[in-house]
Amino acid sequence: MAKPRLRRLAALAVVLLTVALSSVAAPAMAAPFVGAVRTFDSESTGSAPSGCSSVGVVSVESAALAGAVAGNRAAKLVDASSTSFPRLVCPHAASAQKSVTMRLLATQMDIGVIVALGASPSDTIGSWRFSLTRSGTNIAIAAYNGSSWIALGTAPNVSPTTRWFELRIDATSTNATIEVDRVRFPTTVRAAASATMESIIINSAGTAPVGLQLFIDDLGIASTVPAFTAVVAATAPVGDAIRFPGSAKLPDGTIVVAYNEMPGHSGSNSVIKVVRSADDGLTWSAPIVAIDPLYDPRGPNLTILSDGTLLMTYFYAKWDTFPYTIYGTYTIRSSDGGLSWSSPSLVGTQMTCACGPAGSGIYSTGWAAQKAPIVELASGDLLAPLYGTTSTDARERATVVRSSDGGVTWDSASEVTLGVGAIAYQEPYLTVLPTGEIVATIRTTSTPRRLYIARSFDDGYTWTAPVATDIPAESHSQTLLSDGSILFTYGNPERAGRPTEGIIIDDPSGSWDGRAIRATPIYDSGIWDQGNPTSIEIDPGEFLTIGYNVTNRTMSAIFTARGDYAG
Repeated sequence: MAKPRLRRLAALAVVLLTVALSSVAAPAMAAPFVGAVRTFDSESTGSAPSGCSSVGVVSVESAALAGAVAGNRAAKLVDASSTSFPRLVCPHAASAQKSVTMRLLATQMDIGVIVALGASPSDTIGSWRFSLTRSGTNIAIAAYNGSSWIALGTAPNVSPTTRWFELRIDATSTNATIEVDRVRFPTTVRAAASATMESIIINSAGTAPVGLQLFIDDLGIASTVPAFTAVVAATAPVGDAIRFPGSAKLPDGTIVVAYNEMPGHSGSNSVIKVVRSADDGLTWSAPIVAIDPLYDPRGPNLTILSDGTLLMTYFYAKWDTFPYTIYGTYTIRSSDGGLSWSSPSLVGTQMTCACGPAGSGIYSTGWAAQKAPIVELASGDLLAPLYGTTSTDARERATVVRSSDGGVTWDSASEVTLGVGAIAYQEPYLTVLPTGEIVATIRTTSTPRRLYIARSFDDGYTWTAPVATDIPAESHSQTLLSDGSILFTYGNPERAGRPTEGIIIDDPSGSWDGRAIRATPIYDSGIWDQGNPTSIEIDPGEFLTIGYNVTNRTMSAIFTARGDYAG
């Protein structure tokens, strides 16, 4: 029997034949490389790679090094001259995009390496030109602007002289990303403008001092930049756009996604709609309206309770006049998988009077909102993560409120503060780990923007003080996976347009640091008004992440797998 992923890919290929190009997510330049890969294993040693031009000492040689199998061969480039430097140029068909991947091992790297994409087979400078310079075990990356080198950053702990590392370049005529050991550096710094690219160029960085022995293996060149497979889950009518999705997977495997449909990022005339998929996200139902009150119900999130009830949380606001009014956070319930919904119930909180409009200014008289699903504990209690201000304290804080009757009522006296202080604590998101520990991740206004984490070991009654991570996350979500790890997806404010990225947190009880530099770009609409992802584990190791494009008025389901994320 075919494996689930293979069956899904085959079915998806059929679905995509009926999907217009404009309905597929914008490339995130992180999907697995697709194209022919040259291993050099069957090529003769002692001469330059066939079909490529070379200068200096360039040849195919045995390269059973650093764990490579016996019989492995690779192209070898040696710089042992103080008057010239070696260069390898391999031509490729002219195309407006290029995706290049290779493995490198520099048994000696006293000088740097240049990797460029040539505008023609005879071009030796390249339209995109990058340098890799070793500093201990690290690699510093720079891009050439036609007259000088511009530093892009450093890939740490690459150890290029003792192990093979992967280099990848994805480029269009205006943008490129160079990836070294899965650390990505997007840039618009070009050596020269060119509508097309026709070659890959690899050479040493200079003539003095000498000292480079570079092995190049598994060289792949493709004429398009791959993107993760995606299908459109919903399209808003003209004049509206889709934002702020929330998702859940029903016991029968049906995926339910709720989202806002509205003209602008904030404003009246918002409606919450729901779509469903019974085939792991390949096709989607027509949307149905879950709730459509007078003003703005926004940020819907979904939770499946142990009794099968589908619980939706949202907050209700009025933005069309100033001062704005936030009416609080509400829940509605569905016993038929999201086809019909109950009347709203207010979530009690000490941040407002819990009796209607918050009053005049939302930052001065108290307000409360939510941005994450409710979680259910082993005891049956529910915890609702909130954020807002009190009527006497304008500092934004993150809190948790408890329900002991399945979410029918919420006692404001049970509210516990997760974080309040000099920075704003916003949009807390809770995950109950298999051990019972609860991890709360919190968006903040720290400079630079960083995710904070608080933890509870007693079912949410008490919490550790929030501590900063190195993850630059906004509008995030987290999905507990079947193996106990977490898929953490978020909008990255340090990237142009705040695209959606993802990280696998293998040990959520431990440190979350050190992973952000190898985050996987999942989706980029190219518009700042994005992020706010939500994700589902379809099968073990197979994921679906929801993103949206306010210009195209679409909401897309993007498919990724465990291997797409750095370990």
